[in-house]
Amino acid sequence: MEKYINLSLNEFSREVAAKKSMPGGGSVAAYSATLASSLASMVANFTIGKKKYLEYEDDIKLILEQAYDLEKECLELVDLDIEEYLPLAEAYKMTERSEEEKKIKEIEIQRCLKNAAKVPLNTLKTADKIAKLHKELLVKGSRMLISDVGVGVQMLKASVLSAKLNILINIKYIDDVEFVQNYKKEMDNLVERITDICDYVYENVVDILL
Repeated sequence: MEKYINLSLNEFSREVAAKKSMPGGGSVAAYSATLASSLASMVANFTIGKKKYLEYEDDIKLILEQAYDLEKECLELVDLDIEEYLPLAEAYKMTERSEEEKKIKEIEIQRCLKNAAKVPLNTLKTADKIAKLHKELLVKGSRMLISDVGVGVQMLKASVLSAKLNILINIKYIDDVEFVQNYKKEMDNLVERITDICDYVYENVVDILL
């Protein structure tokens, strides 16, 4: 299967727009987080070497290194979301001509739903790290690029709220109550923490620009 991350921006947007299940919201959520991380890299790149920010030079270099790694993680999630959806789509197509086949099909669907829910949760975990970079850049990044920090956290917030929806649509049909409760708890904690950081950073960016 062709990697969607190797497509041009135009090709990817047309693939999303097409009348097919993939790529969908999960991949878009992951790509939104990719752009948030890319903006953190951009701000860090423009800050490094500036006399005004020399006291933060080592910190900024570390941010740049981390942002690059997180960008790669997010890009991998774009395609991984599709890879995890494929088995689920196939599971729903399984025949159920007998009680035994119905049982086997349901077991496979449940297994695939759990796997599908992992990708958006990993998007949240990655976004959590990206949010912390932008919070640091709010203080240590070049003021000339402060608006890009604001855009970065807004892209990240969109990614996070979208990933939440993709988790919910999968765990909604999972019968394992303990699994669902644990997933929802972890999801809620991550979403709250990340959106709080995003809102804090964005509000401060607006104040700086006014």
